[in-house]
Amino acid sequence: MAKSFLKYSLIFIFLTLFVGCQQSRSPLSAQTQENKSSDWFEGSPYPISATPDTLYVVDEARFTPDQRLTIESLQGVLAQTKPAIYRYLTGGYARWLADLETNYGVTLNRTYQGDFVGLLRHFKSRISGYFLCDRNTISANVALSLCGLRQALAATPALQPVLDSLKIPLLQDVRTETFNELLDAYGARFATRAVVFQKPEKSLNLNDYAVFGKMLTFFADVPGPLFTRVLNRSPVGGALLGWGNDEFKLVSESSRHGFWVHAADWSLNLSTLTNFSADLKQKTVADTAFVSRENVHTVCFLMTDGDNIQWLLNDFATNPQWYGSPLRGQLPLGWTVSPAMSQLAPTVLSLFYREAAASEKGHDYFVASSSGLGYMYPERFKNLPQFAALTAKFMEKSDLHILNIIGNERSEASLVPFLRQRAIDAIFYYDFANYSGGKGAIDWMEGKPVICGRYNLWQGFETPASLAEKLNHLPRDARSPQGYSLIPVHVWSNGVPQIQDCIQRLNTNVLVVTPDVFVKRIVHFLASPCGP
Repeated sequence: MAKSFLKYSLIFIFLTLFVGCQQSRSPLSAQTQENKSSDWFEGSPYPISATPDTLYVVDEARFTPDQRLTIESLQGVLAQTKPAIYRYLTGGYARWLADLETNYGVTLNRTYQGDFVGLLRHFKSRISGYFLCDRNTISANVALSLCGLRQALAATPALQPVLDSLKIPLLQDVRTETFNELLDAYGARFATRAVVFQKPEKSLNLNDYAVFGKMLTFFADVPGPLFTRVLNRSPVGGALLGWGNDEFKLVSESSRHGFWVHAADWSLNLSTLTNFSADLKQKTVADTAFVSRENVHTVCFLMTDGDNIQWLLNDFATNPQWYGSPLRGQLPLGWTVSPAMSQLAPTVLSLFYREAAASEKGHDYFVASSSGLGYMYPERFKNLPQFAALTAKFMEKSDLHILNIIGNERSEASLVPFLRQRAIDAIFYYDFANYSGGKGAIDWMEGKPVICGRYNLWQGFETPASLAEKLNHLPRDARSPQGYSLIPVHVWSNGVPQIQDCIQRLNTNVLVVTPDVFVKRIVHFLASPCGP
């Protein structure tokens, strides 16, 4: 099997010379992309190509799973030059598509929205051939990895007659190949600063981005020799997109290699969405409560899991528990969001900001999610100063000023590299084992506050009623660290309705504010013992 890969690698050299002449610039040569040069900066691991003006819409519900696998690979191949396909689903993906048409001048072409053969025939000249694989096995990941290098399609045996009838050549049957054989033959050709970590049974999602960025898409034991081999290809680390079986192990091992994690395993259309530019500016409101009230207990509710890219792209903005809640605008809310969205899906992040409530009665304010550019543990992270600096660049680009960190050691060594960044005003710190393990402590480092969660609004911890009872009996003193409570809100067991329920149970001397006002009050009333 390894010999077959080596044989095909020689063929690859010839085809690269032939096919490469017909391809535009590599998406990883980001500095050369004229239309996106102002959006990309040194150190970013995220590929870009060109902004599309026309998108062919394909309706996911009208294709078989095997066909969707092939379409996914086609989408990634086309995006290497300029995105041309958008895979349509109801919910969030319908909203992003409508936004592209309305606000970004994109023409939508639905000619092939249910026509698999027509779609392939239309783009046939852009395809070098296909790799034969089985869906839901590692061979699908192997095929999708090779598709990015060869501008090819992934296809199952069920579709082989269709591709043969269109005279799209078979490049290789990879149904018995392994990841190690793939690395032996092609390892140096894959992107090193971004990888896709995806279970084979989820191969219909996220992999358009892998193909687009010429990334290796794989799955392995964590920790394990293959996982280590893949991540060790990069001397400086990078982004791991996907998800595994154990959150702590995945993030710990990735951090040790200098990789941060994007939970993106159910994502669609990243290869398309990433190639747009958008204005990113949060709404602000006059914070009359900033210094006007001292004899109160100040509370900030902050939603968890904004690092979860696939959630943000799916039903975050449409589900009434979350950003789709009709209660928004009636209460102060804190939301977490990944700074990487400014490059992975900037139009989506822009829509979040545009639709934010902004009044004294109710305001939505966003905080950079755990633990910066991506999910990592600072105390275990390789190249922490470089990561902190890159995080600050993305936060500035995203108009985010407060950083939420999840870690296992609240130390200066873990946090000071972030607080030295001009773009970061404060840190909201959670212990991985218990987000409120810090019991509301407020530390000062580099003249900036590190604020710990006090109680969790989380099934198994507090209910709206029990939390309100505790908050009502806390000190009402803006000049005491005990006068402030940061409340992590676990989005999988609680949401906007539960926050409102809790707020309605609070006494009038409990002041609920957004994260920005929360930090301003702490800085104003407590100040740093080391000076401003």
